[in-house]
Amino acid sequence: MTSSAPAPSSDASEIPRVAPTFQLSSRGLLLAFCVMIGVGLSVYALFPESIGGPPLPVVVTLDEAPLPTTDGQMAVLTQVVTVTSELDEPIGHLTIILNGRYEITQASPLQPGESVTLPQAIFTDKRSNRRFDPETQVVTEVMVRGQLPSKSRGVSKFFFESPSDE
Repeated sequence: MTSSAPAPSSDASEIPRVAPTFQLSSRGLLLAFCVMIGVGLSVYALFPESIGGPPLPVVVTLDEAPLPTTDGQMAVLTQVVTVTSELDEPIGHLTIILNGRYEITQASPLQPGESVTLPQAIFTDKRSNRRFDPETQVVTEVMVRGQLPSKSRGVSKFFFESPSDE
C-alpha cells in the first residue's frame, strides 16, 4: 500500500508566500468618500467666514424707504437693505444673507458705485422658503458675497444692533 503523505520539499522549490495586503472594498471606498465630504461640510458649517475669501468692498445700510407697490400707483414705506459697491469694477453673483438664514441672489452684476435697495420682506429662508418678516424679526447681521474681478469670492459681514440693545 502506498502512502499519500506529501514528500518533503526543498527550500528551492517552495513558492514564496507574500503577506496579505489590505484591499479597500467598494463599500469601504464609498464610506471613506462620504466621511471626507461630511468633514468638509462640517468645517464650512462651523466656520463659514474663514472659508469665505477676501473682503468684498461694499457698504450695507438698513433703513426705511418708499418703494412702489405692485400696481405702481403709489409707494409704501418699507424696511429695506441697501448694498452699495465701492469697487471700480462690477461685482458678479451678488448674494445677500440676513441673519445667516434669509437670502437673495441678484442676477445682474452690481456696477461700480451702484446701489441696490431691496425690501427685507423678499428675502427667503434657505431651508424652508419662508419669507423674512420685518414686523416680527430684526436684522442683526448682513453678509454679502460676490465675485471679485480676480474671480475669487469676496465676503463681507456687517453687524447691526437691535433696537432693544440701544
